[in-house]
Amino acid sequence: MVGKRFFSKKHLEVDLEKYRSELIKPTTPKFESNLYHWLLSTNWQTFFLLVVLVYLSTNFLFAIAYYACGPGSVSNARPNSLIDLFFFSVQTMATIGYGQMTPIGILPNSIVSLEAFFGIVFSALTTGLAFARFTRPTAGIRFSKTALVGLHDGKKVLRFRLGNLRSSNIVEAQLSLWLVLDRLNQEKEFYREIVELKLDRNEKPLFSFSWTAFHQLSENSPLTEIINNPNQKNWHLLVTFTGYHESFANQVYARHVYVPSQIHHNANFMELLKTASDGNQSISMENFEKIKSYKAGENKEKQ
Repeated sequence: MVGKRFFSKKHLEVDLEKYRSELIKPTTPKFESNLYHWLLSTNWQTFFLLVVLVYLSTNFLFAIAYYACGPGSVSNARPNSLIDLFFFSVQTMATIGYGQMTPIGILPNSIVSLEAFFGIVFSALTTGLAFARFTRPTAGIRFSKTALVGLHDGKKVLRFRLGNLRSSNIVEAQLSLWLVLDRLNQEKEFYREIVELKLDRNEKPLFSFSWTAFHQLSENSPLTEIINNPNQKNWHLLVTFTGYHESFANQVYARHVYVPSQIHHNANFMELLKTASDGNQSISMENFEKIKSYKAGENKEKQ
């Protein structure tokens, strides 16, 4: 979708700042440019609303067509009664066949033939789309809204969190972190450099609840110099996740983008693990987005 719209005449010029801001948002194809993928990606409320609107509007259009045929075109329908013709259209499209109202004449019967064909196609398409939406697996992964730069075991690291929103597990989960940097090469030509950043652990055999990933900001890390320069804005971090959903037995994926404004310095996430007075331990997901900022030796909790 991104590439297709950027090659259209309307989008020959691309604002890179706007492009990065769009990467943060969930990807939903546009209605006017990719209808099929939009129907698969939009929420269920919008999908059902669209189906109902198409169903009612097409029946209303067919009712107008019967009305234009003149009085007597449909038997037992009240003269000039658009509501009777609307209900006749509903019965025809759904192939109910009560038999109380029937078309009379070549033109009304031709319209009935067209509507019957449309009803079959509409039912097949709606059923197919609903089935495709039900069977399309989604990862159900939540990423933390911010990435944090802080200390871990005395070393400066970049960290972010993932959470499993499903009640089932994801097996063979794999995580990758990429630095995407826009720069000029030696020939003063625009060049997009993509570098994979090493994580402390990039895979989990079983992903059930949460995952906090770390990248060490050492001298060898290409991110160290960039992240310490507040004037450099032409970069972002791309996180990709893949795994096999235990319930669907299908591979699922998710991705997330962190732009420079979403990276907080001198901060750590609050602990998810809680220990009760009796020694029992539990994971509290209410602390998923909470962080602790370190400044002048003080700890300050914020959300």
